[in-house]
Amino acid sequence: MRRFLVPAAMLILVACLTACGSSSSGAKVRLVNAMPDETSLDLLVDTKSAATGVGYGAASQYVGIATGSRQIDIEATGASTILINRTDNIAAGNVLTLVSLNFSFDPGSMLLLDDNSAPASGNFKLRIVNASPGMGTQDVYIVPDGTDITSVEPTFPGMNFGDVSSYQSLAAGDYHVIYAVPGQKFIDLDSGKLTFAAGQVRTELGLNNTVGGFQSSLLTDVN
Repeated sequence: MRRFLVPAAMLILVACLTACGSSSSGAKVRLVNAMPDETSLDLLVDTKSAATGVGYGAASQYVGIATGSRQIDIEATGASTILINRTDNIAAGNVLTLVSLNFSFDPGSMLLLDDNSAPASGNFKLRIVNASPGMGTQDVYIVPDGTDITSVEPTFPGMNFGDVSSYQSLAAGDYHVIYAVPGQKFIDLDSGKLTFAAGQVRTELGLNNTVGGFQSSLLTDVN
């Protein structure tokens, strides 16, 4: 009888894929750094490194995560002090975004369930996160390029710090995401022109600017 020897490296790879859940469960998670005083963050799952060096306003790639109860930690890159420690139940098929929030002296986080399914033909999908501890409550407008917001109602009125909108499915094209004082038209933050193609899924963050004022960041979810 012919015997086949499996290289040790292959056995290690299979064990890792099973433990990480990347092939068996289909669950995925990524880290977003929305902490204004942390230039770089790392993600750990069950004390093992899952993503490193996530810059402010950026997101890591999605990484596989096993189903069931998982310990999820966030720490500053190059440090061993855990800024955020949480335990979450991960279901098969979950696609998740873990957003770190606030300053490191009072850290917070939220785990978002992403919907990366395709939008209607010719459309894109956009979700808004108010991740700025400085802006506070905002009326948020998603408007075509060139729109004067004095003539339109907010897309998402009264978004508080830490609020997450539903997904908007809109025709592909050029848009602005505008944050304004609630009930007024005084603009605190304008994303500038953002161009969206059909089939794209995006998340837009309103953030503190590290040198004062506010900034936005557009994250690529799909396509």
